[in-house]
Amino acid sequence: MYKLNTEKMFYDIADGQAIVINFETGMYYGTSTLGSMVLDGLIQGKAPKRIVDSIQNNKDCVTDIDQSVERFIDALAEKEIIIADDQPYNAEQLNDLVVVDGDYSLDLNEFAEVQDILLADPVHDVEADMGWPTLKEED
Repeated sequence: MYKLNTEKMFYDIADGQAIVINFETGMYYGTSTLGSMVLDGLIQGKAPKRIVDSIQNNKDCVTDIDQSVERFIDALAEKEIIIADDQPYNAEQLNDLVVVDGDYSLDLNEFAEVQDILLADPVHDVEADMGWPTLKEED
């Protein structure tokens, strides 16, 4: 089974889109709609095979969806978003993952735009005699 790497990651779904923030690196990740459903299923303890079966229930499912899901899971694990867990898979019923407009993309996008802000520590990155908040003068 897989689980969210809670030691490093924050995870939330907003409007069907997964957002993952790595607090150690300041990188954040976004996924495609289907990727968000797959990631959420994994975090809920669903077996990858059950996730694939649920996607395949769509009438226009692409033939290589199992390989796409496997590559997506590998990418999540490579970025340490998910980690292996020795707990048994969740046996509760998994609702069909409904694919909208035939979009079977399983994208994991990585962003660094706010890396400096996410890594900033405003409590510790201040001078005691200057107070807080203050802007540092440029050299």
